[in-house]
Amino acid sequence: MSGNIDTVDAAVDEAAPPILASREEALAAVERLREGIAARAEQTERDRMVPEETIRELTDAGLFGIVTPRLWGGSELGFATLLEVQTAIASACASTGWVYGVLAGHTWLVALFSEEAQAEVFADARARIASLIRFGGQPPERVEGGFRWRGGSGRFCSGIDHSQWVLLGGTVTEDDGTSEQWYMLVPASELEIIDDWHSVGLKGTGSKSIVIKDAFIPEHRAVRFADLGSGRAPGSELHPGGLYRLAYDSVWPLSLVGAVVGAARGALAEFIAATSRRLASLSSLQQASNGPALVRLAKAAAQLDAMTGLLLNDARVADSAPEGTVFSPLDRAQRSRNLAFAAQQLRAAVNELYESAGGSGVYLSAPLQRWWRDVNTAASHVAFTWDLASVAYGRAVTGVNAVAGTGTGPAVRA
Repeated sequence: MSGNIDTVDAAVDEAAPPILASREEALAAVERLREGIAARAEQTERDRMVPEETIRELTDAGLFGIVTPRLWGGSELGFATLLEVQTAIASACASTGWVYGVLAGHTWLVALFSEEAQAEVFADARARIASLIRFGGQPPERVEGGFRWRGGSGRFCSGIDHSQWVLLGGTVTEDDGTSEQWYMLVPASELEIIDDWHSVGLKGTGSKSIVIKDAFIPEHRAVRFADLGSGRAPGSELHPGGLYRLAYDSVWPLSLVGAVVGAARGALAEFIAATSRRLASLSSLQQASNGPALVRLAKAAAQLDAMTGLLLNDARVADSAPEGTVFSPLDRAQRSRNLAFAAQQLRAAVNELYESAGGSGVYLSAPLQRWWRDVNTAASHVAFTWDLASVAYGRAVTGVNAVAGTGTGPAVRA
């Protein structure tokens, strides 16, 4: 099934969302929505997309603007607050938390584009932006005034049904034969959705495939990956402070990992509730024999607390980086290591809880199985691949370059 994306959502009020003054205000706003989000979790899975009602509530609460620049009516509260808000949402519904993080985090990325591109996107204060960082099919070509993209395609475009713009990554080959990666902003109306999101977990993210048949992307709506990765993106000069001068590859997964944390939190809460009910019906002797379940519970809670602290520390370091900060390759490798390690630790914690649930956990009516499926799906994202992140960190800390047998010596912090 396929269809064209309608960029005009008549159900959405056009009033600008509120600006949230603080972390506390943002967390209070999401707390007011959690019960409704949780109540719609089954519908979200069944529909394979986040309900429009939920998207509207999150928009009306100003929560999509947490890392949107103040210049464009955003709250500019930083990645630590984004992580906490996403965690709270995902603890009610992991699919909703994932889509929220994707769409909210991309406002930060758009703020790295040219002023003209930012003005186009943020002219609609309620605009939402999806993304495919590696868009396959035919690559874009340079033409007069910009780029022409014919026949591009890609999978996993989370939240596309609710987006007015899409960020697409592609490689451009110049006339001299050299090639370079670019990130381009394309109106969602110029793309086609392929309704193929039938997944094991995160069923409600609507992470469908998209196709671009023929689109012109003007020069001002494109930025080099090299500039995004160096903190020298054209839009950074518009915004004071260091938040919009960070290298994108070292911070953008912070807008995703809260879905893993929140789903693990939801799983733990469900396991505690189920275990409490079960133990309450047993004799003292029978309760004593259930000690291993309590050991797993305690271990999972400790893992959740530890990984949350690790991730929040990295987010706060990024948020507080003064203008001009350049994170070293080791700093960036360590942040990627921490993201992958946290996601895999939380995946392991939930897997242990699920193992302890026994036969009752295999029913689709059992709440724990949804958390288990969602955590394992979220932790499968490439940004959380431990095999990649651990090797990259090992190379950075030992000074081993990508070419075997060469090196610069171990990395040492002053």
